[in-house]
Amino acid sequence: MSGNIIYVKDVSVKLKDQIVLDSIGFEVESPSLIVVVGPNGAGKTTLLKTLLGIIKPFRGDVRVLGLNPFKDGVKVRRLVGYVPQKDRVSHETPLKVGDVVLMGILLRKKLLRFISEEDIEAAMKALAYLDMEDKWDSLFSELSGGQQRKVLIARALASDPMLLLLDEVFAGLDLESQRKLLSLLEMLKNKKRTIIVVEHELDPIINIADKILVLNRSICLYGEPHDVLSEDKLKPIYPCLRTIEKEGRRIVILGDMHA
Repeated sequence: MSGNIIYVKDVSVKLKDQIVLDSIGFEVESPSLIVVVGPNGAGKTTLLKTLLGIIKPFRGDVRVLGLNPFKDGVKVRRLVGYVPQKDRVSHETPLKVGDVVLMGILLRKKLLRFISEEDIEAAMKALAYLDMEDKWDSLFSELSGGQQRKVLIARALASDPMLLLLDEVFAGLDLESQRKLLSLLEMLKNKKRTIIVVEHELDPIINIADKILVLNRSICLYGEPHDVLSEDKLKPIYPCLRTIEKEGRRIVILGDMHA
């Protein structure tokens, strides 16, 4: 799929009588990888949930994969892979890793939700991308936080969606797992998939990003990395911003502020 996979125009969202997103508008072309950053309380997670149709704006227009997510929410969520910041997998239910990953496939089936050999192969392949295939029969609740994160990423990948929405997926991963995930995202981008990643910091994903969206209730900046990564442009949003040299690379550390 090529062209605009996401279209947002004049969207405003209110939660508990507080405006969380204020008149935002942007478009995302397919395929591409977009990194969304912003201070705490900037509305990053709310933006993803709005794209999924989970949160409805009081004003504005949204199209995802050509669909209205507030009228066709079930259809949109079947087509989009989503990894939330906090998982909803019950730790009281003794679910195995394979069961959790297969959920991502079963939820996208319209009728006759049975598991086929092809489904199992797809789930195993998704786990293999993250070096987790040997955990197929392990209990999800007994995994470490980082391992659980990788299983949830595999669940989102298992149905091979055209669009992936990832909310702070690098959190809790060790350096080697981060490198593995970066390679995976780059591979997906090469397969013409579109990925939106919400993160607090730009490193380590900045090197494969096509565009950066800086959000602080409104869209402050949106463009290619070389246009956005300017201290003059970012300092008003991140007063604690600093840059360091690491392994021959110039890394922008955004720091944090509460909004």
